[in-house]
Amino acid sequence: HAGASVILVRDREGHPRAYANTCRHRGAAITEGTGNCRAFKCPYHHWIYGLDGALTGAPEMEHTPGFKKSDYGLIEVKLELFGQLMFINFDPNSIPLAEYLGDLPQLLAPYALDQLKLVRRTEYDVACNWKVYVENFMDYYHTPTVHQKSLASGSLSVYHRDPPTAERGKGEYMALYAKHEGSAALLPGVEGFPSMPTLTGRAKDGSTYACVFPCTLLANTKDCVWHVEIHPLGPDRIKLAIGACFHPETIARPDFEEKLAHYYERWDVSVIEDNVINELQQKGVSSPLARAGRVSNFEALSHIHRNWVLDRAVGNAG
Repeated sequence: HAGASVILVRDREGHPRAYANTCRHRGAAITEGTGNCRAFKCPYHHWIYGLDGALTGAPEMEHTPGFKKSDYGLIEVKLELFGQLMFINFDPNSIPLAEYLGDLPQLLAPYALDQLKLVRRTEYDVACNWKVYVENFMDYYHTPTVHQKSLASGSLSVYHRDPPTAERGKGEYMALYAKHEGSAALLPGVEGFPSMPTLTGRAKDGSTYACVFPCTLLANTKDCVWHVEIHPLGPDRIKLAIGACFHPETIARPDFEEKLAHYYERWDVSVIEDNVINELQQKGVSSPLARAGRVSNFEALSHIHRNWVLDRAVGNAG
């Protein structure tokens, strides 16, 4: 179902809903873009659907024998929440999201994902396979090389001197924990916001990076969270979307906009560096002369992710 168009909307009670973006009459796409509305009108023959997906208007169809509007509501797509993050699943018989995530919600509880607010979302087209990007995101081995002029200087250089902890949780995810001073969302030497008020345990001392299989990525640091959406567009191309999220208390600070620019600077620099190296990685592995190599102890999560994918590709998943 990659590439299927979906309508995301909140109904009149404020609950998020997802529907296939296809009219139940002749299949035309109903809407595009973002905004507010009280109903959806198909541009082709003006069939009208409520926010609950019900067909409320179908011009002239009252003359069609046996036609009932109740039989032709929008096709609903399964949607579940993890904090403020929305997950859709085209398989209505799939296991609940909570079961799929296992103990990840408990692991990330100190970051209060249900309270955070999205302040910016940026998109990029990257010429690499989705698995290449996942492995790079979960790999600290590249930090002192790819990010040598940005992240791997000053206080952040401790990331590759003190090996982070690779974790395979009780759910369909893997995680990486790194202990460090300050925030992982800033360039070295830049002053940011205080830590989130909800932090407990090891979250006070470092950052947790998580990959919800196959390719949802979450970077949870002391003062904010950023999430990464990977939308495969083919074997060698993805659409990348990155969302920056902060706690409401942080957003309410009078200096929020001023200091927020420092976080954007960090993300804008490091994302471009990663995009460039991911595209080079894709070019290299696409060569018929490429051969598999050994991974280091810093790349344990690459090994875990490859086996997770392989198990499902060859039918060995438990």
